[in-house]
Amino acid sequence: MKKKVLILNGQYLPGYKGGGPIQSCANMVENLADQFDFYVLTSDRDFKAESSYENIKINQWNRVGSAEVFYMSQDNQTLSGFKKILNETDFDVLYLNGFFSPIFTIKPLLLRRLGQLKKSKVILTPRGDFTGGLENKKLKKYTYIFLCKLIGLYSKLLWHATSDLEERDIQVKFKNANTFTVPNLPTKYIPKLAALDKKPGELRMVFISRIFPKKNLKYALEILQQIKTGNIVFDIYGPMEDRAYWLECEAVIKGIPNNVKVTYKGEIPHSEINHIFEQYHTFFFPTLGENYGHVIVEAMMNNCLPLLSKGVTPWDDYHGNGGYVEELSNRESFINIINSLILIGNQEFRSLTAKNEVYVTRKINCEEDIKEYCINL
Repeated sequence: MKKKVLILNGQYLPGYKGGGPIQSCANMVENLADQFDFYVLTSDRDFKAESSYENIKINQWNRVGSAEVFYMSQDNQTLSGFKKILNETDFDVLYLNGFFSPIFTIKPLLLRRLGQLKKSKVILTPRGDFTGGLENKKLKKYTYIFLCKLIGLYSKLLWHATSDLEERDIQVKFKNANTFTVPNLPTKYIPKLAALDKKPGELRMVFISRIFPKKNLKYALEILQQIKTGNIVFDIYGPMEDRAYWLECEAVIKGIPNNVKVTYKGEIPHSEINHIFEQYHTFFFPTLGENYGHVIVEAMMNNCLPLLSKGVTPWDDYHGNGGYVEELSNRESFINIINSLILIGNQEFRSLTAKNEVYVTRKINCEEDIKEYCINL
């Protein structure tokens, strides 16, 4: 008989504005559906959306892919609302996403601490909340960590780290944490040729992520201020999560030379991401921290070669395997890499994408990872 796993996450399909955690959960469901029965408890709307998803039944179970999904209305996302649905639902494992999630992690854990939930195995994955994410609202976050330790809010649960980097971050914050480490599961990878030709003197670059300080778009723009040769397109896609930060980015854009064309293209649903990546040579993503980075993997899968920051993602070994990974402190290296990419022609670009394909095929081997999930869930 299959174990029943109840996943709690602030957003789920068809949402996309909540970023990587949505895809992490959806990929886990689709990859492990033969081994587990999945149920998902989530909000009735996308991140910061003012209205519910269309064509769903609110406060009822809906079949979505290989899971049953319960979309909670906002007025139902109370302690009593969670107590009712969690105690009425039959599950063996409670799988929580996001350490700082105020509704879909903290409220269930409060109920558990108060003895208001039936006993079950509880797994928590921070979803990158510790990886480069504590500088924003630093005092508030460290105060919360101190208080939750004081009352034992996170005691006697199992932590799921999706990289060695994230496991280290968990152990720094919670010394006695019981952890297991297994990567997020990817979508199915089908190797394909690069769709875009590369002419010397031209470079198409893209940034796809939330407009938010942690994703470090402003840094990317500051690097592009220093690129004086070639014809460069730099398109930006993603939800406008922090408008004050975007204003800082716009101020940098004003100082970018005329040979670099910067355009904000708005939000895109996840279903379009493969098509978007196919239109660019390079994914410039100098993030401050990713526990996994689905968008990085999706860029690789579509031969849009990532240019990444070093030491803050699980992909440091990608350097020299098609794309590039550099220290954020070494701005000159980023400038030199971009200048070299501008100069190369189609043959050299195909050589890089061939290395990228070998790397992705080797790294995205989820059969062993699936076994680890089966052991730990």
